[in-house]
Amino acid sequence: MKLKKLITGLLAGILMVTSLTACGNNETTGSKTAQSAKSGAALTLDQIKKNGKLVVATEAAYEPFEYLDVDGETIIGYNADLFAKICEDLGVELEYMDVPFQGILAGLEAEKYDIVGATLGITKERTSKYDMTYPIQKGTNVFIKRKGDDSIKTPADMEEKVVGTQTSCFDETDTKAYNEKLIANGGSGYKELKLYDGFPEAYMELKNKKLDIVAQNYASAAAIVKTNPDDFELVTDENGDVAMVSENDTWLSWAVRKSDKELFDYINEEIAKFKKDGTLAQLQEKWFGQTVELPESDYIPAE
Repeated sequence: MKLKKLITGLLAGILMVTSLTACGNNETTGSKTAQSAKSGAALTLDQIKKNGKLVVATEAAYEPFEYLDVDGETIIGYNADLFAKICEDLGVELEYMDVPFQGILAGLEAEKYDIVGATLGITKERTSKYDMTYPIQKGTNVFIKRKGDDSIKTPADMEEKVVGTQTSCFDETDTKAYNEKLIANGGSGYKELKLYDGFPEAYMELKNKKLDIVAQNYASAAAIVKTNPDDFELVTDENGDVAMVSENDTWLSWAVRKSDKELFDYINEEIAKFKKDGTLAQLQEKWFGQTVELPESDYIPAE
């Protein structure tokens, strides 16, 4: 895929997210909210089957996890394929809601949908509020630069660079923490940290030399570089390995309300099954060009 095609598709995703903001607040969509939001009752698998669909909220601007197809309407990607298989096993339809990332967890609390299927970094804070499923991909942050930018050879060259990442997610937290580490080690830190509502705009600005670096999770970054090898490359360390922004691994998963234990357990059972039967590896290869071993325990950070 050429960059122009990638950017066009991602721009369509940004525009759709903006235009569908009101849909994220629509309680008439066929989720638990429309059926029994005020009852406080747990959402069961029987209720989902009765509704005939699983309502999943995402932000369709995060290739290759979830993004809009060329028709500007159909959500495709790694997560979309996983949820399609989950719904097929459950015997219900998949209903996607495309909502802005910044309010997506608040919408889950307000019971506007059944599950947040956007790509979420697992954090201690999030697990205190929501049940986070087994990891579906590795999300440790890395740096992406323009192909051939020799001014950045290793993370030590981040000093005085303009860095961009997405706001209101773990990418922002890790990228700020790395800047603080540079300063603590006697450096001057980034020249500027620019925050974006979505990564498509950040990659456009990297391409147009308004940014020097984009910080994003390894899986997404690997997919971007895989499809645009002439435009972007990953920053490596002194040993030639991909340089990690954070010292500890971050894992990506989905969020379920703590009250909805039956749904949470079912999703985990499905993820475990997909690992065992090879479905997960097949989809990882399809969307990221590589497979990653994923844990079923000890994936929640201590802090």
